[in-house]
Amino acid sequence: MHQTENVNPADSTLNKFFASIELLSSKIDELNERVDYMSSFIGLQSNEEEKTQAEPPGQLAGISFNIINQLLDQKDANAIRAYFLRILGMFHRYIKSIILFGSAKTKNNLSPKSDIDVAFIVDDTDIRKFTLKELKERLFIKMAEIAKDFSDKIHSQAYPLSEFWLSIVKPNPVILTILKDGIAVYDTGFFVPLQMLYKSGNILPTKESVDSNILTAEELLNWADDTLSKKLTNDLFNSVVSAGQSLLMEMGYLPPTPRDVSKELESIAVEKEHILSKEDVEAVADIVKWYKDIDHGEVKSVSGEEYSKKYNQTKKVVDKILKEIEKLREKKGMPKPIIDESSFKKQEKEGADYVPKGKA
Repeated sequence: MHQTENVNPADSTLNKFFASIELLSSKIDELNERVDYMSSFIGLQSNEEEKTQAEPPGQLAGISFNIINQLLDQKDANAIRAYFLRILGMFHRYIKSIILFGSAKTKNNLSPKSDIDVAFIVDDTDIRKFTLKELKERLFIKMAEIAKDFSDKIHSQAYPLSEFWLSIVKPNPVILTILKDGIAVYDTGFFVPLQMLYKSGNILPTKESVDSNILTAEELLNWADDTLSKKLTNDLFNSVVSAGQSLLMEMGYLPPTPRDVSKELESIAVEKEHILSKEDVEAVADIVKWYKDIDHGEVKSVSGEEYSKKYNQTKKVVDKILKEIEKLREKKGMPKPIIDESSFKKQEKEGADYVPKGKA
C-alpha cells in the first residue's frame, strides 16, 4: 500500500479503526461462523425493526479491507471503506455484492484523478413498490449523494439483482466487463461464483444478446439523426423567428406568426424602414422553409455540413437584427437589450432544454 511521509491525524485514526476491524474480522474467519458479519458484529442496522428482519447471508460476508488497501492509495482507501460502511449501514439487507472495477482495479491508465468505479448488486426480488427503472434511478441518486460525502472520485452504479441476472442469461457487454475485470470487496456468495463460471468459459454471448446490442446501436444512431434533423433544426427555426418578431415589436408592430415573419420583415424592415436587406429576409425565409420541410417529412435527414451552413446563416441574420434593435434603442435614448451571458453559459452546461428565469 502506498504510504505518505506525513500522515494526517484523521487518516491515522481511520487506519487504527480499520486495523481493529481487520483483526476482529480475521478472528471471525478463523471460527468460520455462519453469521451476518456486517449486521451482528459491526451493528450497522439503522433501527431495531431492521435487526429482527435481517437474515444472515448464505456465507460469511465482510468487506475485504486488504484488497482495498492493495488497489488504492491510503486516502482513497479510507474514503471508499467509509463509503461502503455507510452504504451497508443503510441497505445491508439488500446488498448482494460490492465490486471495484475499471482503472482502479486494472491499473490501466490510472492517474491521481481517475474515478473509482463501483458496482453494487442489489437484491430487488422482494421489492414491489417501484418498477425496475424507478428502483435503479432511486438507488443511483441515493448512492451518488452519499458518495459526495467521502470523495468526488467515487463513481457508483447500482444493478438490481434481477437485471444483473438477466444480463448473465443474455450476456450484456457492460456486465461481462465487470465479471471479467471486477473484484469483489464484499460478497454474499453471489458474484464470485458467477465470475468463476465466466472465467472458465461457461458464460458465453448468445444470438439474442448480439441482436439486442445491434438493435441498441441502431436505435441510438436513429436518435442521434433525429436529434440533428429535428431538435437542432427546430432551435435554428425558433432563433430566426424570435429575432424577427423582436425587431418588429421594437418598431411598434404586433409579432406575426412564424410563417409570416419573413413577409412582415420584407414589408416593414426592408421596404419601409430600410434597416434590413433583401438577403437578410431571404435567409430568414430559407431557415423557416428548411425546418418546415424537415418537420413535414419532406427532408428525411440532415448532414453535419448542411447543419453547420444553416447555423452560420442563422447566426449572421440574428446578430444583424440584434444590432438593428440596439440602434433603434439608441435613437430612442433607451439602454441596449440586456443579454445575460451567464444564462447562455448555464444553458450550454445543462443542455438545450434549459430555460432562463423569466422566459416562457
